[in-house]
Amino acid sequence: MPCLAFLKTNKSTLFNPDFPFRPAALPFHYGWLIAITAASGMIASIPGQTIGVNVFTEKLIEVLGITRSDVSFAYLIGTTTSGFLLIWAGQLYDILGSRKLIAFSSIGLGLSLCYMSQVDFLPLRIASLFEGESHLRLLFIASLTIGFFLIRFCGQGLVTMAGRNMVGKWWKYHRGKVLPFSGICVSVCFSLAPNVFNALIEWVDWRAAWQILGLSLAVGFALWGWLTFRDNPEECGLSVDAGIPPGEKQKDDPEFSVVRDFTRKEAISCFAFYIFCGVFALQAAYNTAYTFHVISVSEEIGMSKTKILNLFILMAVIGGGISIVVGWMSDKYRLKYFVGFMASGMAVSSIGLITQIPNLMPVLLTVGMAITGGCFGTVSGAFLPRYFGLTHLGAISGMMMSTMIISSAIGPYAFSKLRDIYGSYQPAYWATFVFAVFLVIGSFWANNPQRGIKAEMEAEAESS
Repeated sequence: MPCLAFLKTNKSTLFNPDFPFRPAALPFHYGWLIAITAASGMIASIPGQTIGVNVFTEKLIEVLGITRSDVSFAYLIGTTTSGFLLIWAGQLYDILGSRKLIAFSSIGLGLSLCYMSQVDFLPLRIASLFEGESHLRLLFIASLTIGFFLIRFCGQGLVTMAGRNMVGKWWKYHRGKVLPFSGICVSVCFSLAPNVFNALIEWVDWRAAWQILGLSLAVGFALWGWLTFRDNPEECGLSVDAGIPPGEKQKDDPEFSVVRDFTRKEAISCFAFYIFCGVFALQAAYNTAYTFHVISVSEEIGMSKTKILNLFILMAVIGGGISIVVGWMSDKYRLKYFVGFMASGMAVSSIGLITQIPNLMPVLLTVGMAITGGCFGTVSGAFLPRYFGLTHLGAISGMMMSTMIISSAIGPYAFSKLRDIYGSYQPAYWATFVFAVFLVIGSFWANNPQRGIKAEMEAEAESS
């Protein structure tokens, strides 16, 4: 990949860490700004996330004249393809770093949204040129699949990766304290997104809404990312953790100090990797499916569209409080406890949807989703750097995000097909509950491999 090697070794002024300003010359440590700007990157990915796509679903069904299952199938194929490519994209992150990646991927996401605004253009042109009206439905599905692939790969994939991994490099012992504050902003914005995007659609129409979002990202956010993102503190002549020393317990505890960096091959051989990724994957499948079909779910459970969308805001508020508590506690206790707690949130919310007890169901749904969402930012942000180190962070995170994105593709389609077969989403809720319970149990053995390595090293030292 000669072009990537050029980007890695290129020392042009444009991507020099000290251009257009020196982070080390600022009156505050740049790590604090990194926490904010990394959050902005995850917020910028919203149009490429399911929660940013779901409000456009009904318009796509109406304009293209296809079924909900057709849209879910296109979403499945497009998202799954993007998920597999993210395994390679993780290595791309290790080559380019956060700053270059955020600039290029923001432009890519913006152009992808502009394509989605004209997703019916090419099929209609092809049908008119070749008199293929009988195949118009398949052409629409193919065009939609390409669009979903582009926005998922650039949005949920590259843009998210650039922001989340950057925090892991700038913060180490106090990572858990920083992640919740950026996570709250992200959670609130994600929860507000359906209402904001829905209002934008009603104001200008769905095509213009996607075009406005696309141009804002391709021009505005790409410039913002280039201006504020920096890959790591060392290239800026700064220290990790904003110079704040670690606590006494953290210095010698292998839960917080990386004894050895893992390669991707070594990481995926660890039991803990599968438990953590299993929880993230289940959350991606379940939350994506719920969000994608939220209007349909509201009709099935007898809740108004406005009320069920407003639950997202309440989830964000409760989840924000949980995020702060989990973040601060994660700097003191083992991370496996919090991934188990995160999985329990999915069990609680799915039980609410299974039982559908009138007054209890919204409470269980909201609290369960809030627990899962509140834990996600801290747990996913701290997991890879703490368990496997920073040297191969991009390659390992590419694998992790690949499982999440592929699962997010399977979720909506599985929910849709189960509803087609059984006439209800109930089987999907039961499957979620069973998997969540299994992962809660598995989390008790999801130990940090650094602990085992340190124990071996100490045993060898004693024997010698």
